Amino acid sequence: MGGSSSLEGYVYNIVHRDDNFSFSKDTIVAAKEDVFLIFGTEGYFGDDIETDKDGRYRFNYLRTGKYVVYAYSVFNDNSREAVYQEVKVGSGLNEVPDIYIHTGKANGTSMIKGSIFVHYFDSGKKVDEGLGVGTRVYIKYFGEETHFDDTRAGDNGIFYFQKLLPGKYEIYTTTEDPDTERVDSLIQTIEITEIGKVYELPKKFVVIVTV
Repeated sequence: MGGSSSLEGYVYNIVHRDDNFSFSKDTIVAAKEDVFLIFGTEGYFGDDIETDKDGRYRFNYLRTGKYVVYAYSVFNDNSREAVYQEVKVGSGLNEVPDIYIHTGKANGTSMIKGSIFVHYFDSGKKVDEGLGVGTRVYIKYFGEETHFDDTRAGDNGIFYFQKLLPGKYEIYTTTEDPDTERVDSLIQTIEITEIGKVYELPKKFVVIVTV
């Protein structure tokens, strides 16, 4: 500090919203976002400032030399990752390339998609069939005894589990055996290895319901 040069730039926020089944993103200005400045290349923290309503920031009274400017992306588990630009500052006003951070509940996660089809039986005789609207589906970590979330299939018989971190999961539902009235579990295993991806179960669940 103590010089006559300035650094100016903009921060944009790429928002990863949940309940968005195509992983499309919204890019908005990052208003009131903290931006940090490092002097030189040795990692010595120098200053921080908040962006204005347009995502703009400016560091004043800098000497000429090398600087690092950064802001943080925030993931679903609240962990953070710095997004930075290295800048060489000369005299006067110097522009920093735009910084794009990523936030939102779906950031750093993936989804599992599946579908359900139902056969309806009455007194042991099939009377109808159709999409598994409203059928409840469960998800658990592979090898665990109990589920940590559940959902219902929509009007198209399709269901999603959102905001999932990489790992191995078991998805299951139930079906009624019309002969014995016994409830059996249907289960599929799938592993998530990448983020920002929709993983589709390889098989459609086919369940039997006694009416």
